[in-house]
Amino acid sequence: LIDQGRAGGIHCIARNLTERRRLEEQLIHSEKLSSIGQLVAGVAHELNNPLTSISGYTQLLLRDTGLRDDMRDDLKHINTQAERAARIVQNLLVFAREHRPERNTVNLNEVVRNTLSLRAYQLRVDNIAVALEFDPQLPTTVADPFQLQQVILNLMNNAHQAITERGGPGKLTLRTYVSHSATAESNGAAQSQVVLAVTDTGVGIAARDLNRIFDPFYTTKDNGVGLGLSIAHKIASQHGGKLIAQNTSSGTLFSLILPTTTIA
Repeated sequence: LIDQGRAGGIHCIARNLTERRRLEEQLIHSEKLSSIGQLVAGVAHELNNPLTSISGYTQLLLRDTGLRDDMRDDLKHINTQAERAARIVQNLLVFAREHRPERNTVNLNEVVRNTLSLRAYQLRVDNIAVALEFDPQLPTTVADPFQLQQVILNLMNNAHQAITERGGPGKLTLRTYVSHSATAESNGAAQSQVVLAVTDTGVGIAARDLNRIFDPFYTTKDNGVGLGLSIAHKIASQHGGKLIAQNTSSGTLFSLILPTTTIA
């Protein structure tokens, strides 16, 4: 400002670019995920052919009635492992493929099993025991199975990292059960819900971080992006459910809670 030929002040304009930078980082991360997805899909397709051949030739050999019992047992083992590898490849293809959001009747136990097959080998390598405590009578829920797989995989990855950070052998427990609790949507009436409880024996979550772990871009890891749990929390909310985290005496418990009724 000019007052009688003298500078009377300075006008400054400041802009907060924090949100813009966050969006740019999110875009870069999304592009990386897309590239990784294409790579995984390509590798999975290439693995399908040899796995199909192994399984097919093994089944042909098993038709030989003159096989010794020990050879037959070995061939059955080869065939079982080939089919297991094929299921893992199929799960990789499903996870890497882009899908429009959809709602189908799904069994949470089945989705958890399929997702676990993607991480089972690495969990064994890192000396992490997995305990499955599934409710065999678990009701179905209406959800997008691919989005649920993304949530579950994020929870498994977090548990894996927490156990690895603590060091030594660890344990990951995946438990499903039915819960009956009142919700705002049910006007205080008890509503049936399916729950997946993911418990680990890792380092736990610091009290100062417990209320922020679902915030976008909030991370305590050196190379973390801070989107995994945020996306998982958002998917749970979009399905009319919720994702809750709490510390236990031996680690951390994440609870994925979903309604058993159809979502409008």
